[in-house]
Amino acid sequence: MRFGISLPAKRRGHILDSSQFTVITAAEFSDFVATRDDIHFQQTKAFGELQAALGHQPFYLAVKTNQTIVAAMLVTLAKVRFGYLAEAHGNPYFSTVENDNQVLISGAKALLKKQGVLKLIIHSNQMIEKYDDNWEKVGEFHQGLDAFYQDLGFLQGRLSDFEKGFNYNYSKALTGFENFAKLEKSYKKNGLQTIKKARKLGIQVYEASYDELADFKKVVDEAGERRNFSTRELSYYQTVYRTFGERVKFVLAKLNFQKELAANQLELAGVYQEIEQAEAQNKKKSIDTLHQRVSRLEKFQSELQTLAEKHGDQDVILAASQFFIMPNDILYMFSGMYDVYREFSAPFLIQDYMLQFAFEHHIEHYHFMGVNAPDHPDQGVLKFKQNFKGYIWRSSGNFELTIKPVLNKVTTMLKKIMNR
Repeated sequence: MRFGISLPAKRRGHILDSSQFTVITAAEFSDFVATRDDIHFQQTKAFGELQAALGHQPFYLAVKTNQTIVAAMLVTLAKVRFGYLAEAHGNPYFSTVENDNQVLISGAKALLKKQGVLKLIIHSNQMIEKYDDNWEKVGEFHQGLDAFYQDLGFLQGRLSDFEKGFNYNYSKALTGFENFAKLEKSYKKNGLQTIKKARKLGIQVYEASYDELADFKKVVDEAGERRNFSTRELSYYQTVYRTFGERVKFVLAKLNFQKELAANQLELAGVYQEIEQAEAQNKKKSIDTLHQRVSRLEKFQSELQTLAEKHGDQDVILAASQFFIMPNDILYMFSGMYDVYREFSAPFLIQDYMLQFAFEHHIEHYHFMGVNAPDHPDQGVLKFKQNFKGYIWRSSGNFELTIKPVLNKVTTMLKKIMNR
Protein backbone atom coordinates (compact mmCIF):
# COMPACT_ATOMS: atom_id res chain seq x y z
CA MET A 1 0.00 0.00 0.00
CA ARG A 2 2.20 2.75 -1.22
CA PHE A 3 1.05 6.25 -0.42
CA GLY A 4 0.13 7.36 -3.84
CA ILE A 5 -0.74 6.74 -7.40
CA SER A 6 1.26 8.24 -10.21
CA LEU A 7 -1.09 10.81 -11.65
CA PRO A 8 -1.06 10.69 -15.45
CA ALA A 9 0.35 13.44 -17.55
CA LYS A 10 -2.11 15.41 -19.66
CA ARG A 11 -1.41 13.45 -22.80
CA ARG A 12 -3.01 10.64 -24.71
CA GLY A 13 0.04 8.39 -24.84
CA HIS A 14 -1.52 6.24 -27.55
CA ILE A 15 -4.63 6.43 -29.70
CA LEU A 16 -8.03 5.65 -28.23
CA ASP A 17 -8.62 2.47 -30.26
CA SER A 18 -5.43 0.84 -28.95
CA SER A 19 -6.78 0.72 -25.38
CA GLN A 20 -9.54 -1.81 -24.83
CA PHE A 21 -11.72 -2.29 -21.77
CA THR A 22 -12.26 -5.89 -20.73
CA VAL A 23 -13.32 -8.12 -17.89
CA ILE A 24 -10.43 -10.38 -16.90
CA THR A 25 -10.18 -13.52 -14.81
CA ALA A 26 -9.13 -13.53 -11.17
CA ALA A 27 -5.91 -15.28 -12.20
CA GLU A 28 -5.10 -12.59 -14.79
CA PHE A 29 -5.77 -9.91 -12.20
CA SER A 30 -3.51 -11.65 -9.69
CA ASP A 31 -0.68 -11.93 -12.22
CA PHE A 32 -0.97 -8.22 -13.04
CA VAL A 33 -1.05 -7.18 -9.37
CA ALA A 34 2.15 -9.15 -8.78
CA THR A 35 3.94 -6.73 -11.12
CA ARG A 36 2.97 -3.67 -9.06
CA ASP A 37 4.76 -2.07 -6.13
CA ASP A 38 1.60 -0.37 -4.81
CA ILE A 39 -0.37 -3.49 -3.82
CA HIS A 40 -3.31 -2.95 -1.47
CA PHE A 41 -4.81 -6.02 0.21
CA GLN A 42 -8.32 -4.92 -0.87
CA GLN A 43 -7.23 -4.90 -4.50
CA THR A 44 -6.14 -8.52 -4.65
CA LYS A 45 -7.61 -11.81 -5.87
CA ALA A 46 -7.83 -12.97 -2.24
CA PHE A 47 -10.02 -10.00 -1.30
CA GLY A 48 -12.27 -10.72 -4.29
CA GLU A 49 -12.66 -14.29 -3.07
CA LEU A 50 -13.43 -13.04 0.44
CA GLN A 51 -16.11 -10.69 -0.90
CA ALA A 52 -17.62 -13.51 -2.97
CA ALA A 53 -17.84 -15.65 0.17
CA LEU A 54 -19.70 -12.78 1.86
CA GLY A 55 -22.19 -12.64 -1.01
CA HIS A 56 -20.70 -9.67 -2.89
CA GLN A 57 -20.04 -10.39 -6.55
CA PRO A 58 -16.50 -9.47 -7.66
CA PHE A 59 -15.60 -8.06 -11.08
CA TYR A 60 -11.99 -7.84 -12.24
CA LEU A 61 -11.90 -4.96 -14.72
CA ALA A 62 -8.96 -3.97 -16.89
CA VAL A 63 -7.66 -2.05 -19.87
CA LYS A 64 -5.37 -3.84 -22.31
CA THR A 65 -3.01 -2.35 -24.86
CA ASN A 66 -1.69 -4.84 -27.39
CA GLN A 67 -3.01 -7.65 -25.15
CA THR A 68 -1.05 -6.31 -22.17
CA ILE A 69 -2.89 -5.12 -19.05
CA VAL A 70 -2.03 -1.47 -18.36
CA ALA A 71 -4.71 -0.60 -15.76
CA ALA A 72 -7.06 -2.66 -13.58
CA MET A 73 -9.32 -2.64 -10.56
CA LEU A 74 -11.38 -5.01 -8.46
CA VAL A 75 -15.00 -3.92 -8.02
CA THR A 76 -17.52 -5.74 -5.82
CA LEU A 77 -21.31 -5.48 -5.90
CA ALA A 78 -23.57 -5.32 -2.85
CA LYS A 79 -27.38 -5.38 -3.00
CA VAL A 80 -29.13 -2.16 -2.01
CA ARG A 81 -32.65 -0.84 -2.48
CA PHE A 82 -33.53 -0.57 -6.20
CA GLY A 83 -30.26 -2.11 -7.39
CA TYR A 84 -26.63 -2.56 -6.45
CA LEU A 85 -23.78 -0.54 -5.00
CA ALA A 86 -20.38 -1.07 -6.61
CA GLU A 87 -17.23 -0.46 -4.57
CA ALA A 88 -13.53 -0.49 -5.27
CA HIS A 89 -11.86 -0.85 -1.87
CA GLY A 90 -8.34 0.50 -1.93
CA ASN A 91 -6.71 2.25 -4.84
CA PRO A 92 -7.32 0.95 -8.36
CA TYR A 93 -4.20 0.23 -10.37
CA PHE A 94 -4.33 3.25 -12.62
CA SER A 95 -2.07 3.83 -15.60
CA THR A 96 0.31 6.75 -16.02
CA VAL A 97 -1.41 7.38 -19.36
CA GLU A 98 -4.56 9.47 -19.05
CA ASN A 99 -6.49 7.73 -21.81
CA ASP A 100 -6.09 4.29 -20.21
CA ASN A 101 -7.85 5.50 -17.07
CA GLN A 102 -10.65 7.12 -19.07
CA VAL A 103 -11.18 3.81 -20.88
CA LEU A 104 -11.16 1.89 -17.57
CA ILE A 105 -13.78 4.08 -15.91
CA SER A 106 -16.04 4.54 -18.96
CA GLY A 107 -15.95 0.78 -19.57
CA ALA A 108 -16.68 0.08 -15.91
CA LYS A 109 -19.59 2.52 -15.95
CA ALA A 110 -21.17 0.88 -19.00
CA LEU A 111 -20.73 -2.63 -17.57
CA LEU A 112 -22.00 -1.73 -14.10
CA LYS A 113 -25.05 0.02 -15.54
CA LYS A 114 -26.06 -3.26 -17.19
CA GLN A 115 -25.68 -4.96 -13.80
CA GLY A 116 -28.18 -2.56 -12.21
CA VAL A 117 -25.57 -0.57 -10.27
CA LEU A 118 -26.67 2.83 -8.95
CA LYS A 119 -23.29 4.18 -7.90
CA LEU A 120 -19.59 3.30 -7.93
CA ILE A 121 -17.55 4.29 -4.88
CA ILE A 122 -13.76 4.18 -4.90
CA HIS A 123 -12.44 4.08 -1.36
CA SER A 124 -9.19 5.86 -2.06
CA ASN A 125 -6.53 5.58 0.59
CA GLN A 126 -3.96 8.18 -0.41
CA MET A 127 -1.98 10.18 2.11
CA ILE A 128 -2.84 13.83 1.48
CA GLU A 129 -1.57 15.34 4.76
CA LYS A 130 1.17 14.24 7.15
CA TYR A 131 1.50 15.31 10.80
CA ASP A 132 4.00 14.83 13.58
CA ASP A 133 2.97 13.51 17.00
CA ASN A 134 1.90 16.99 18.10
CA TRP A 135 -0.52 17.36 15.16
CA GLU A 136 1.77 19.83 13.43
CA LYS A 137 1.41 19.47 9.67
CA VAL A 138 4.71 18.51 8.08
CA GLY A 139 3.66 17.84 4.50
CA GLU A 140 0.95 17.76 1.85
CA PHE A 141 0.70 15.14 -0.88
CA HIS A 142 -1.32 14.31 -4.00
CA GLN A 143 -2.94 17.72 -4.17
CA GLY A 144 -4.03 16.92 -7.72
CA LEU A 145 -6.04 13.88 -6.64
CA ASP A 146 -9.44 15.64 -6.57
CA ALA A 147 -8.89 16.98 -10.08
CA PHE A 148 -7.72 13.55 -11.24
CA TYR A 149 -10.99 11.94 -10.13
CA GLN A 150 -13.10 14.85 -11.35
CA ASP A 151 -11.64 14.37 -14.82
CA LEU A 152 -12.89 10.79 -14.61
CA GLY A 153 -16.39 11.95 -13.62
CA PHE A 154 -16.19 11.39 -9.85
CA LEU A 155 -17.21 13.66 -6.98
CA GLN A 156 -15.83 13.65 -3.43
CA GLY A 157 -17.99 11.28 -1.39
CA ARG A 158 -19.07 11.16 2.23
CA LEU A 159 -17.46 8.92 4.81
CA SER A 160 -19.51 6.43 6.79
CA ASP A 161 -19.14 6.40 10.57
CA PHE A 162 -16.89 3.32 10.22
CA GLU A 163 -14.74 4.99 7.55
CA LYS A 164 -14.28 8.08 9.69
CA GLY A 165 -12.25 5.82 11.96
CA PHE A 166 -9.73 5.45 9.14
CA ASN A 167 -9.70 9.03 7.87
CA TYR A 168 -6.69 9.68 10.11
CA ASN A 169 -4.09 6.94 10.45
CA TYR A 170 -0.82 6.21 12.19
CA SER A 171 2.19 4.64 10.42
CA LYS A 172 5.91 4.06 10.87
CA ALA A 173 8.64 3.88 8.23
CA LEU A 174 10.98 0.93 8.81
CA THR A 175 13.82 1.95 6.51
CA GLY A 176 17.18 3.33 7.61
CA PHE A 177 17.72 1.05 10.62
CA GLU A 178 20.87 -1.06 10.76
CA ASN A 179 19.19 -3.82 12.77
CA PHE A 180 16.03 -4.49 14.74
CA ALA A 181 17.63 -3.39 18.01
CA LYS A 182 18.14 0.04 16.46
CA LEU A 183 14.53 0.05 15.30
CA GLU A 184 13.34 -0.74 18.82
CA LYS A 185 15.42 2.12 20.18
CA SER A 186 13.42 4.45 17.93
CA TYR A 187 10.30 3.73 20.01
CA LYS A 188 9.33 6.23 22.67
CA LYS A 189 11.10 5.62 25.97
CA ASN A 190 7.94 4.65 27.86
CA GLY A 191 6.90 2.27 25.10
CA LEU A 192 10.23 0.45 25.06
CA GLN A 193 10.28 0.22 28.85
CA THR A 194 6.77 -1.29 28.81
CA ILE A 195 7.90 -3.89 26.25
CA LYS A 196 10.97 -4.83 28.28
CA LYS A 197 8.88 -5.15 31.44
CA ALA A 198 6.26 -7.31 29.67
CA ARG A 199 8.97 -9.60 28.25
CA LYS A 200 10.12 -10.46 31.77
CA LEU A 201 6.67 -11.86 32.54
CA GLY A 202 7.05 -14.86 30.29
CA ILE A 203 4.26 -13.85 27.92
CA GLN A 204 4.29 -15.93 24.75
CA VAL A 205 3.36 -14.31 21.43
CA TYR A 206 2.31 -16.77 18.74
CA GLU A 207 0.43 -17.02 15.45
CA ALA A 208 -2.96 -18.70 15.62
CA SER A 209 -3.71 -21.77 13.53
CA TYR A 210 -7.02 -22.18 11.72
CA ASP A 211 -8.39 -24.18 14.67
CA GLU A 212 -7.41 -21.41 17.09
CA LEU A 213 -9.40 -18.67 15.34
CA ALA A 214 -12.24 -19.17 17.82
CA ASP A 215 -9.83 -18.02 20.56
CA PHE A 216 -9.07 -14.92 18.50
CA LYS A 217 -12.77 -14.18 18.07
CA LYS A 218 -13.48 -14.45 21.81
CA VAL A 219 -10.91 -11.76 22.59
CA VAL A 220 -12.15 -9.41 19.88
CA ASP A 221 -15.79 -9.98 20.88
CA GLU A 222 -15.04 -9.04 24.48
CA ALA A 223 -13.33 -5.85 23.36
CA GLY A 224 -16.20 -5.05 20.98
CA GLU A 225 -18.76 -5.39 23.74
CA ARG A 226 -16.71 -3.24 26.09
CA ARG A 227 -15.89 -0.54 23.53
CA ASN A 228 -19.20 -0.71 21.64
CA PHE A 229 -18.08 -1.78 18.17
CA SER A 230 -19.51 -4.58 16.03
CA THR A 231 -17.47 -7.72 15.42
CA ARG A 232 -17.44 -10.50 12.81
CA GLU A 233 -18.69 -14.07 12.84
CA LEU A 234 -16.15 -16.86 13.16
CA SER A 235 -16.83 -17.85 9.55
CA TYR A 236 -15.49 -14.46 8.40
CA TYR A 237 -12.11 -14.96 10.09
CA GLN A 238 -11.98 -18.52 8.76
CA THR A 239 -12.60 -17.27 5.23
CA VAL A 240 -9.93 -14.57 5.62
CA TYR A 241 -7.48 -17.23 6.86
CA ARG A 242 -8.19 -19.51 3.90
CA THR A 243 -8.23 -16.88 1.15
CA PHE A 244 -5.25 -14.77 2.22
CA GLY A 245 -3.02 -17.59 3.39
CA GLU A 246 0.47 -16.29 4.19
CA ARG A 247 -0.74 -12.73 3.59
CA VAL A 248 -2.66 -12.64 6.88
CA LYS A 249 -1.65 -13.28 10.48
CA PHE A 250 -3.80 -13.73 13.56
CA VAL A 251 -1.42 -13.08 16.45
CA LEU A 252 -2.21 -13.87 20.10
CA ALA A 253 -0.44 -13.46 23.43
CA LYS A 254 -0.80 -15.89 26.32
CA LEU A 255 0.54 -16.39 29.83
CA ASN A 256 0.60 -19.22 32.36
CA PHE A 257 -0.09 -17.49 35.67
CA GLN A 258 0.99 -20.46 37.77
CA LYS A 259 4.41 -20.54 36.11
CA GLU A 260 4.71 -16.78 36.40
CA LEU A 261 3.78 -17.00 40.09
CA ALA A 262 6.68 -19.42 40.64
CA ALA A 263 9.06 -17.16 38.69
CA ASN A 264 7.96 -14.13 40.71
CA GLN A 265 8.54 -16.04 43.96
CA LEU A 266 12.10 -16.82 42.88
CA GLU A 267 12.74 -13.19 41.99
CA LEU A 268 11.29 -12.08 45.32
CA ALA A 269 13.54 -14.51 47.20
CA GLY A 270 16.53 -13.17 45.30
CA VAL A 271 15.69 -9.59 46.28
CA TYR A 272 15.39 -10.61 49.95
CA GLN A 273 18.94 -12.01 49.72
CA GLU A 274 20.16 -8.77 48.15
CA ILE A 275 18.63 -6.83 51.04
CA GLU A 276 20.48 -8.98 53.57
CA GLN A 277 23.76 -8.38 51.76
CA ALA A 278 23.09 -4.63 51.51
CA GLU A 279 22.26 -4.45 55.22
CA ALA A 280 25.46 -6.30 56.08
CA GLN A 281 27.41 -3.72 54.07
CA ASN A 282 25.30 -0.82 55.38
CA LYS A 283 24.32 0.36 51.90
CA LYS A 284 21.29 2.45 52.86
CA LYS A 285 20.56 3.75 49.36
CA SER A 286 20.58 0.25 47.92
CA ILE A 287 18.39 -1.00 50.76
CA ASP A 288 15.72 1.64 50.07
CA THR A 289 15.69 0.76 46.36
CA LEU A 290 15.46 -2.96 47.09
CA HIS A 291 12.56 -2.47 49.50
CA GLN A 292 10.70 -0.63 46.75
CA ARG A 293 11.25 -3.64 44.48
CA VAL A 294 9.97 -5.94 47.22
CA SER A 295 6.85 -3.83 47.60
CA ARG A 296 6.12 -4.07 43.87
CA LEU A 297 6.87 -7.79 43.70
CA GLU A 298 4.74 -8.60 46.74
CA LYS A 299 1.81 -6.71 45.28
CA PHE A 300 2.25 -8.51 41.99
CA GLN A 301 2.59 -11.81 43.88
CA SER A 302 -0.82 -11.31 45.45
CA GLU A 303 -2.41 -10.58 42.06
CA LEU A 304 -0.72 -13.60 40.47
CA GLN A 305 -1.83 -15.83 43.33
CA THR A 306 -5.46 -14.94 42.68
CA LEU A 307 -5.11 -15.54 38.93
CA ALA A 308 -3.18 -18.79 39.41
CA GLU A 309 -5.88 -20.12 41.74
CA LYS A 310 -8.52 -19.25 39.15
CA HIS A 311 -6.81 -20.63 36.04
CA GLY A 312 -4.47 -23.30 37.39
CA ASP A 313 -1.64 -24.65 35.26
CA GLN A 314 -2.93 -23.51 31.87
CA ASP A 315 -2.11 -20.84 29.32
CA VAL A 316 -4.49 -17.87 29.35
CA ILE A 317 -4.95 -15.66 26.31
CA LEU A 318 -4.45 -11.97 27.10
CA ALA A 319 -4.79 -10.19 23.74
CA ALA A 320 -5.10 -10.78 19.99
CA SER A 321 -4.60 -8.85 16.73
CA GLN A 322 -5.02 -9.42 12.99
CA PHE A 323 -2.57 -8.17 10.35
CA PHE A 324 -2.47 -8.16 6.56
CA ILE A 325 0.94 -8.66 4.96
CA MET A 326 1.72 -6.98 1.62
CA PRO A 327 5.12 -6.90 -0.13
CA ASN A 328 5.93 -3.39 1.14
CA ASP A 329 3.39 -2.92 3.91
CA ILE A 330 1.90 -4.44 7.05
CA LEU A 331 -1.60 -3.35 8.07
CA TYR A 332 -2.80 -3.74 11.65
CA MET A 333 -6.55 -4.36 11.38
CA PHE A 334 -8.56 -5.95 14.20
CA SER A 335 -7.53 -6.36 17.81
CA GLY A 336 -8.81 -7.07 21.27
CA MET A 337 -7.59 -7.40 24.83
CA TYR A 338 -9.21 -8.73 27.97
CA ASP A 339 -9.43 -5.62 30.12
CA VAL A 340 -8.78 -7.58 33.31
CA TYR A 341 -5.28 -8.34 31.99
CA ARG A 342 -4.47 -4.81 30.87
CA GLU A 343 -1.55 -4.42 33.29
CA PHE A 344 0.37 -7.20 31.49
CA SER A 345 0.73 -4.98 28.38
CA ALA A 346 0.38 -7.88 25.94
CA PRO A 347 -0.64 -5.62 22.98
CA PHE A 348 2.80 -3.98 23.18
CA LEU A 349 4.48 -7.34 22.69
CA ILE A 350 2.22 -8.25 19.76
CA GLN A 351 3.10 -5.01 17.94
CA ASP A 352 6.81 -5.48 18.69
CA TYR A 353 6.59 -9.07 17.37
CA MET A 354 5.07 -7.89 14.08
CA LEU A 355 7.45 -4.96 13.75
CA GLN A 356 10.32 -7.44 14.01
CA PHE A 357 8.65 -9.65 11.39
CA ALA A 358 8.30 -6.64 9.09
CA PHE A 359 11.92 -5.61 9.55
CA GLU A 360 13.28 -9.10 8.98
CA HIS A 361 11.22 -9.43 5.78
CA HIS A 362 12.38 -6.05 4.47
CA ILE A 363 8.89 -4.53 4.61
CA GLU A 364 9.17 -0.75 4.43
CA HIS A 365 5.91 0.53 5.94
CA TYR A 366 4.07 -0.50 9.10
CA HIS A 367 0.52 0.84 9.34
CA PHE A 368 -1.13 0.97 12.76
CA MET A 369 -4.19 2.28 10.89
CA GLY A 370 -7.00 4.39 12.32
CA VAL A 371 -6.82 7.07 15.00
CA ASN A 372 -9.36 9.70 16.00
CA ALA A 373 -9.35 13.19 14.50
CA PRO A 374 -7.46 15.86 16.48
CA ASP A 375 -10.68 17.40 17.82
CA HIS A 376 -12.01 14.08 19.13
CA PRO A 377 -12.09 13.85 22.96
CA ASP A 378 -10.79 10.26 23.02
CA GLN A 379 -7.14 10.03 21.96
CA GLY A 380 -6.38 6.78 23.78
CA VAL A 381 -5.81 4.72 20.62
CA LEU A 382 -3.43 7.34 19.24
CA LYS A 383 -1.47 7.47 22.50
CA PHE A 384 -0.95 3.70 22.39
CA LYS A 385 0.26 3.77 18.80
CA GLN A 386 2.53 6.76 19.47
CA ASN A 387 4.58 4.52 21.77
CA PHE A 388 6.17 3.19 18.57
CA LYS A 389 7.02 6.69 17.31
CA GLY A 390 5.67 7.07 13.82
CA TYR A 391 3.59 9.75 12.15
CA ILE A 392 -0.07 10.70 11.62
CA TRP A 393 -1.56 11.04 8.16
CA ARG A 394 -4.93 11.94 6.67
CA SER A 395 -6.52 9.86 3.95
CA SER A 396 -8.06 11.20 0.76
CA GLY A 397 -11.43 9.57 1.49
CA ASN A 398 -14.00 8.37 -1.05
CA PHE A 399 -14.84 9.30 -4.62
CA GLU A 400 -18.27 8.56 -6.10
CA LEU A 401 -19.47 8.08 -9.67
CA THR A 402 -23.23 8.03 -10.25
CA ILE A 403 -24.26 5.29 -12.67
CA LYS A 404 -28.05 5.67 -12.58
CA PRO A 405 -28.81 9.26 -11.51
CA VAL A 406 -32.59 8.97 -11.07
CA LEU A 407 -32.64 5.77 -9.02
CA ASN A 408 -29.62 6.90 -7.02
CA LYS A 409 -31.41 10.15 -6.15
CA VAL A 410 -34.55 8.26 -5.09
CA THR A 411 -32.48 5.93 -2.90
CA THR A 412 -30.71 8.87 -1.27
CA MET A 413 -34.02 10.61 -0.53
CA LEU A 414 -35.48 7.45 1.01
CA LYS A 415 -32.44 7.10 3.26
CA LYS A 416 -32.91 10.65 4.52
CA ILE A 417 -36.61 10.03 5.21
CA MET A 418 -35.95 6.73 7.05
CA ASN A 419 -33.21 8.30 9.18
CA ARG A 420 -35.40 11.13 10.45
